[in-house]
Amino acid sequence: MSMIKTTKAMRRLIKRFAQEESGMTLPTLALAFMALSGFIGTSIDVARLQLVQSRLSFALDAAGLAAGSTMNTTNLETELTKYLNVNFPSKYMGTSTPQLDSRTSSDNLVIDIVATTQMPTTFMNVLGISEMTVTAKTQVTRTSSGLELVMALDNTGSMSGTKLTALKSAATSLVNILYGSKTTVPDLWIGLVPFSQAVNIGKTRTTWIDQTNFATLNWATTSWSGCVDARDSNSGDIVDDPPTVQTYKAYYSPSTDNRPYPYNTYWYLYANRWITNRTPLTYASPLTTSLGPNKYCPQALTALTSNKTTILSGINSMTAIGNTHVGLGAIWGWNMLSPRWRGLWGGEMDANALPLDYGTKHMNKALILLTDGANTMSSTIFTAYGYLSDGRLGSTSNTSTAVSSLNSKLTSVCTAMKERGIYVYTIALGNPGTTIQNLLKGCASADNYYFNSPTSSELTSVFNSIADSLSNLRISQ
Repeated sequence: MSMIKTTKAMRRLIKRFAQEESGMTLPTLALAFMALSGFIGTSIDVARLQLVQSRLSFALDAAGLAAGSTMNTTNLETELTKYLNVNFPSKYMGTSTPQLDSRTSSDNLVIDIVATTQMPTTFMNVLGISEMTVTAKTQVTRTSSGLELVMALDNTGSMSGTKLTALKSAATSLVNILYGSKTTVPDLWIGLVPFSQAVNIGKTRTTWIDQTNFATLNWATTSWSGCVDARDSNSGDIVDDPPTVQTYKAYYSPSTDNRPYPYNTYWYLYANRWITNRTPLTYASPLTTSLGPNKYCPQALTALTSNKTTILSGINSMTAIGNTHVGLGAIWGWNMLSPRWRGLWGGEMDANALPLDYGTKHMNKALILLTDGANTMSSTIFTAYGYLSDGRLGSTSNTSTAVSSLNSKLTSVCTAMKERGIYVYTIALGNPGTTIQNLLKGCASADNYYFNSPTSSELTSVFNSIADSLSNLRISQ
């Protein structure tokens, strides 16, 4: 029988039923219609509820991911509400404004979120049900993706006091965010490169040093502290050649401070008084980082480690000393991330075949580069490039030329790292000047990878933002 014939037959049957005058026909028919209406109304309202439930769940997932990615720099409840409202339209199907409740685990790694709204019914009003409660739940887990991270941080003299204290606190905050409450996290490695006018590779890495040159140096009452010169060739200091390709010379500041007056006489401190002579004299005691041969040699770097305690110890031990060669921090950060250096660092790095190849699945490489000042070069201060008069930076007398060379080298290193997929974050601390700020902007992987921290008080927020950027979020439940 066709659908049309069936429908007509049903209509005739209902008409005859309605015309029946025996006692219970009409009340029964009324009840039947009420039940039928209730059933149809319930089906429609349930379908509406399912649509609201689906939209609310989607909006809550999106809000959890978006808010979770900035939870260390923003108010979580405020951000959740903002993103939920963006993805769940106001009065959607007549619903009320969703109410949110969130719970964060003690280590800030897991966020449980619940959203509840009231949906008015249509046909179910017949049954006395005027609204229905709709609830959505989600759980966002913050996990650190596989990461090799190096922090190349300015340890120059201008960082002393409040700046260095703030830097230690901010870097510590970043480490704590990435590790949470754990001492180690799978596939998370962090290294540290304190830099000034030189970088200290550590006293044990003598195989990286030109031994012929090293043997000619008179260390007298002290010994090599671990700092190295920049390489001599025009490009050796801007490429990631390992020491098996080209060695380094030990940093060796003259024991006498080479001063231009009087008559370019060499000076040295002995028995608490300056003594002059036209030729460098034998080292005298006491010898410290304020005198040769390790003058202004900063704290030794910390190779990539999986241990939270080790990297925090390195951060806490930083001291402020010396002048500014930002490119040295960048190149040694790159060396620590370059797979060409695998098998050379010793310890945890060699045991875990680090650094890994570029593009290794589920692994990222990142560098954080911070400075509070522009590149400098002085005619009277020995650095990893020697004295200005040595001419290793394009001039034997023009400071501006030497600084321009340092700036160019920094740009070259940053470009090379970015070309290899290393994420470069840069931070300008304390308004260091337009030139270096522009260099850092160009050095960063993208505009939002450059941060300006005009005062030390803003530094923790900057590092927390970078930590959020490095965190990988996923819906876990």
